[in-house]
Amino acid sequence: MKRIILTALTLILFLSLVVGVTARLGWLPVSATAVPSHWESALGQTTLQASLSHQAAGLTKPIRPSNEVLITGLKIFKMNCAGCHGSRGQPSQWGTKNFYPRAPQFADNPPHLSTPQMFMAIKQGIRYSGMGAWNGMMSDEEIWTVATLLEHIGSLPPEVEANWKTTQ
Repeated sequence: MKRIILTALTLILFLSLVVGVTARLGWLPVSATAVPSHWESALGQTTLQASLSHQAAGLTKPIRPSNEVLITGLKIFKMNCAGCHGSRGQPSQWGTKNFYPRAPQFADNPPHLSTPQMFMAIKQGIRYSGMGAWNGMMSDEEIWTVATLLEHIGSLPPEVEANWKTTQ
């Protein structure tokens, strides 16, 4: 048993050393236009999901979705978020090509996060992704309003859906 543990630790140390040397020699790609590898995307998504779940534990959404709330959330989204995350039928030109990882296009591909998780992602940002923290730039109520919009973005009421083209 000791031999197995020692072998595993030696392998982990060796792999860490190889990655560290490779990084120090500048052989790891850092270009924002590169396509993320499958393992990198999977690891990043797993880490993000776990971290947001931990941060959002115990949070409850303080507002209920209504047409008024969703329209307000849409206005905020279009003003502050659509530049990176796209608008209905119009993906962000640079958010889909020049971010690493790519900025999710929520207008056409709803997020797979709970509302409290989205609140935390918007408020605190996401490290190494280009997603800045909106804490201090938007009130908690505005952040909850956007998170509520994102929760329902795949099934908006017709009155709200009509506002994609008219809301500026």
